[in-house]
Amino acid sequence: MFEASVWQDICGELTALLQRLLRIDTTNPPGDERACADALGEALAADGIAFEIIESAPQRANLICRLRASDSHGGNSGGGGGGGGPNDGDRGGGGSENDERATHRALLLAGHLDVVPAGELSRWKHGPFSGDLADGMIWGRGAVDMKDMVAMSAMVVKLMRRFDVPLRRDLVFAAVADEEEGCAFGSRFLVENHPDKIAAGYGIGEIGGFPQRAGRATIIPVQVAEKGICWMRMRARGEAGHGSMPRPDSAVHRLARAIARLEKPLPQRNTPAVESFVSALAAAQPAPERFVLPLLLNGTVSPLLLAKLLPPEQARLFGALLRNTVSPTMLEAGSKTNVIPDEASAILDGRLLPGQTSADLLAQLRAHLDDPGLEFEVIREAPGTVTDPHQTELWRAIDDEISDAVGLPTVPSVIPGFTDGGQLSRLGIRWYGFSPLWLDPEDPNLRFSDLFHGYNERVPEDGLHWGLERLFNVVHRFCAA
Repeated sequence: MFEASVWQDICGELTALLQRLLRIDTTNPPGDERACADALGEALAADGIAFEIIESAPQRANLICRLRASDSHGGNSGGGGGGGGPNDGDRGGGGSENDERATHRALLLAGHLDVVPAGELSRWKHGPFSGDLADGMIWGRGAVDMKDMVAMSAMVVKLMRRFDVPLRRDLVFAAVADEEEGCAFGSRFLVENHPDKIAAGYGIGEIGGFPQRAGRATIIPVQVAEKGICWMRMRARGEAGHGSMPRPDSAVHRLARAIARLEKPLPQRNTPAVESFVSALAAAQPAPERFVLPLLLNGTVSPLLLAKLLPPEQARLFGALLRNTVSPTMLEAGSKTNVIPDEASAILDGRLLPGQTSADLLAQLRAHLDDPGLEFEVIREAPGTVTDPHQTELWRAIDDEISDAVGLPTVPSVIPGFTDGGQLSRLGIRWYGFSPLWLDPEDPNLRFSDLFHGYNERVPEDGLHWGLERLFNVVHRFCAA
């Protein structure tokens, strides 16, 4: 679509933007995303794109801009016009019926600005906030999760404006705070307080769009569903006493027995999203895996198949997608060495299949642990989400682009964690995890799961440029008039 020399300059611009974002420390907690949002705003303003920065709390910044279909012929606008700048991203458009349709059908590109802690600095080959370009890689915390996608999304919006691409639907970009700590200051805040700013019919964010070995096939996963959460406290009670006289019925022993039972997985529950995932994954396999993989939906044989067919890392992932899960993550009991406490508790990280509720999980858990004396307190909950059916016009644009570019199958995937998509889906947005990035599937040092939140997080520069081309082409296919 672009001449080679023009594309080379665009790619250099993307590299520089990602490096700049990586050099801004947005470790969450505390987040402090404002400086990163300001840098992003400067990049947008350079192409005359108006934007708005909304703070949910001091320094907890969310940047939003919108290119309107109604403004796109003869020069589209970032909602405002002029040179762009904060707090003017909500103007533009005439409020006509066509505008409303364009907004309802809009495409939202979203990514989060915060990153997880870097850990021990001595374990990084290049500093976590260096943004170094070395060995063909761009290094830094957030390179994969997910300042790469933020930079690519910003570049897509800039290119649409720079080359005056006429739009048949609004194109929205949101760079949000706080995804790593649960979205309260970011996407959840926007959904609950400023839904009009991010109104759209379709959305693209993390996780997907990279090549991945699955079984004996290489696929491109695109997230269409994610599990929900049910974080809870499990409490056991018992008689207090002196530590010199052990009590088998103590609160600590009771809690320990319950935690030991959690080593056995909860019963398998197949959901339509997982069934679709398994079916598409099986179709991508050669024989005999093509005929064996669907048997993963049989709870009797699936544990054996997971152990035999897949490497341990993939087996753990698939196992988590076939059932609700519970992981004990924190323990608390007692305050003195020689006192048997009358209470002990564990914090449990529960994950819900799409369509399952906290009540469903608690019922499963009580039956699984078989101890009516245990108490459960839900600390936080959020339902899983699913784009159903997933075969929309946007899916076809993604599928066609991947097929044309690399000829790999696009597989609708489910993830066991949560993303901003879970919050944004509450507005009726059909959500897809597609943050394209080329990672050599044959290179064991470039596994997405290892780079994600890992030491020496990095992206191949050429893989990033590949991702920008894919994302731009998908957006152009879907939004251009």
